[in-house]
Amino acid sequence: MHPVAAAPTLQELKQLLQDLQLTASASEVHGFVTGLLAAGVRLNKQQLIKVLEAHTETDQAFDDALIASLWQMQLATLEALGSSEIIFTPLVPEDEFTLTERVIALSDWCQGMLSGFGLAVRGDDERLTKGDIQETLQDIVNIVHVGGDFDSDNEEDEQAYMELYEFVRLAMIHLFEEMSPMEEHRPQHEQLH
Repeated sequence: MHPVAAAPTLQELKQLLQDLQLTASASEVHGFVTGLLAAGVRLNKQQLIKVLEAHTETDQAFDDALIASLWQMQLATLEALGSSEIIFTPLVPEDEFTLTERVIALSDWCQGMLSGFGLAVRGDDERLTKGDIQETLQDIVNIVHVGGDFDSDNEEDEQAYMELYEFVRLAMIHLFEEMSPMEEHRPQHEQLH
């Protein structure tokens, strides 16, 4: 058995994207993949890469290192979203980064998530009428527009960011549960192929 490669860290993914001169941020790419998964889409490796290449508007193929990392990231994200523990986290910078950097990354992440979700779900999808899905998506749209109006030294802004971050985490788990295919509501062993 090959050891399973770990999902890339934000820094690793950032480097891999930069190596190929891709303009998409690592946070946005993770958001995009999370959006697809939250919408109930399950892609094989080839499909995932094709969709991501289209999303990042690159005219060159991803290299093996990036493909392997993105695939592991997708598997880890799927597992985290489906976990009975609340372990899912958006791939955004840690607390040692400035608040502005974190807010921009979270905004990028949400933008990517909405793109992925929007690609996967048609506007007339009946599932969108269930519960508060529309409201949740609208809240995420609002986070995209928060922008960099945050002051790093301001305790209230720091608190506001943490609340947005927590909201996004829980919103994704909620969307994932609402939108996931019925057959997934049981232990998952199928991913091992």
